Amino acid sequence: MVVNGWTLFTHPLFAEQYLTLQHKVAMLKAKDPQGYTRKNDSKRLAAIHKLAFEIIPQDPTLADYRQGKTLGDNNKHWFRAKFFQQYRLFFRYHLESKIIVYAWVNDEENKRAFASKTDAYKVFAKMLKSGNPPDAHCVRIVVIP
Repeated sequence: MVVNGWTLFTHPLFAEQYLTLQHKVAMLKAKDPQGYTRKNDSKRLAAIHKLAFEIIPQDPTLADYRQGKTLGDNNKHWFRAKFFQQYRLFFRYHLESKIIVYAWVNDEENKRAFASKTDAYKVFAKMLKSGNPPDAHCVRIVVIP
């Protein structure tokens, strides 16, 4: 998918999360067609979709997406978009080739909580250290239809 000249890709971690959330929202809609949009899963899916496919591709280089040393000095090339106070969408971009790869978004089990073992940044840093998602430019990607 290309948005604003940026080719968008998703790492399998993000794709699985996104598709699982889509499925949950579809189930909520089937159960409660009038009220499903007021549920947390529906709101998170809408926010993630808007960030990934509308807002970030406008300019992924924005200073707002920089995370400093939170993931460590070796991971400053990873960026994050904040939403709903405790949620983070982690991604990378390559300016010359105009590619954005969405890697992971935290969920209810690992909200942003300073000094918590399940803090979104700590969880993502551990994932990077273990190699999933890989820290290379060549990452396996999944295209979300």
